[in-house]
Amino acid sequence: MGAFLETIEHWVSEFLTSTPGERATVLFGPNAGAVLAAFLDNACGDHLEPADLNEAAIKDGIAIGLGPLNLQPAEREAVPDLIAEFLAYLETSGRLGGGEALGAYARVTATAHLLKKQVRKPTIKVGPNEPCPCGSGRKYKKCCMHER
Repeated sequence: MGAFLETIEHWVSEFLTSTPGERATVLFGPNAGAVLAAFLDNACGDHLEPADLNEAAIKDGIAIGLGPLNLQPAEREAVPDLIAEFLAYLETSGRLGGGEALGAYARVTATAHLLKKQVRKPTIKVGPNEPCPCGSGRKYKKCCMHER
């Protein structure tokens, strides 16, 4: 855990008891606090105070803090809005300058990291005695087999 754990826990618990936090918890579920704490802890690391968050820290908090969490599909879909709402709340409470803008950035980044589908490119299976896919007319084993 990072050096600012006490501040992080305080900010998260205060958000969850606020009106926006209660709405977010209803939409997200009971793991909202743990997700926000993991996000903010990894965004800050050991060197950045929570009040000094920037876009690079937001990206780290999402990729490092939330990537490994075992979230249900519905939770993954709700994470971008949860983080954006949290950062906007931090701005309105006077704790984080630019929280609204960082929230918008976090929404886009979290959507890209957590909701992207893994697409596997189709590969051509070529046997050694089949024609080479490069179009040379030679057998694959005599042409490009050892280059790949």
